[in-house]
Amino acid sequence: MKNFKLSLMMLAAIVVLASCGGQIRLTETESVGKDAVVNSVCENDDIKITYDMWAENGITYFSIYNKADKPMYIDWKRSVFVYNDWKNDYWVEKSTSQEYLVPSGSGKNITYSRRMSTVVSERYTFIPPNTYVSVPMSYTIISSLVQVSSESTGNGKMAINMTDDLRKNKLGTKVKIASTTGKGMVNAYEQTFTKENSPYKFRNFLTYSFDEKFVHEKFIENEFYVSKHTQMSVKNFLGKKTKGKVSMKVGGKKSKAKVTIYDSPYKKGTSFYKTLIM
Repeated sequence: MKNFKLSLMMLAAIVVLASCGGQIRLTETESVGKDAVVNSVCENDDIKITYDMWAENGITYFSIYNKADKPMYIDWKRSVFVYNDWKNDYWVEKSTSQEYLVPSGSGKNITYSRRMSTVVSERYTFIPPNTYVSVPMSYTIISSLVQVSSESTGNGKMAINMTDDLRKNKLGTKVKIASTTGKGMVNAYEQTFTKENSPYKFRNFLTYSFDEKFVHEKFIENEFYVSKHTQMSVKNFLGKKTKGKVSMKVGGKKSKAKVTIYDSPYKKGTSFYKTLIM
């Protein structure tokens, strides 16, 4: 429910930008390597990994499914997210304190006292046969900060370029793309990359085993790079809209509210977006 509320808040912000003529930059990724991801999924005889990066600036969220008929174990200490060749850990050994209440007495004389316990984050995840689990940590793929570059104009002055806006980027190309809200074509800007010149490359490396002591460990690695940016109007990004109703609780009472639902034609598990403030 928390994720649903956050999604509604982000969507509301995007819709407000639409009324101001805002722009969205859609980012698509390409999967390469031996363990390629196809239609957001990578799988072998043991394991199935499903990606969902769809969020503002992209997130590295994925779920793991144990396809085997025996328990599987994930070692998060030997599983990492590698971003532009820099290692980022999924597991860091640290303790956190949690507070809980301990009851004493009985009936009307029952009282509660506060106690503290120390909890260590989970290094190993046990996955029963034919069961899903989610990743314990996710990383943002692209910074939310505006990318700024400067260059000399030749007359002793410096020109500042806001490189997030492809309309002001010399490497951006003006194109026509199909309208998502009606017939015909609309203006957009594109920038494409190869694996060699992409500014964003990342890998997801997982270590797993079917024995708890990892005597016989296995590995799977999914590699991605950002292959394309497409900048378009917020209206075209959101797509066609329909009216609907949602049920919610307000002050303990159930109520229904009218909402606008967009079909999100560009939504994909290995793509994400960035809202551009103009």
